[in-house]
Amino acid sequence: MPNRPVAGLILLLVMLVPSTMRAETAASELVAEGQRLAGNLCAKCHMNEGQGEKQGPMGIPGFRAVANRPSQTFEDVVGWLNSVPAMMPNHNLSGHEIDALAAFIMSLRESR
Repeated sequence: MPNRPVAGLILLLVMLVPSTMRAETAASELVAEGQRLAGNLCAKCHMNEGQGEKQGPMGIPGFRAVANRPSQTFEDVVGWLNSVPAMMPNHNLSGHEIDALAAFIMSLRESR
């Protein structure tokens, strides 16, 4: 019979694994949903081959460049999308759609 601390640790690990897997699955589903939205709504302007950071005040940045801005965060992208920037069409996105797009954009960030 295992001692109680070891048995408790094993039970805790068994309980945590499924929730971690569910969280990872939910996150990857959100990224996939954001990628679909981006492909349908944003690709023409933000997902062009070789597109980088915007050049000049009227330039349009690629999503990879947005994700790789030095201090960019998921929350920053969500805030920007919620602001409905004047230079972008208003797609009347729901909060969930904004989260999905932000998750997809930030999934393009290169590890540092």
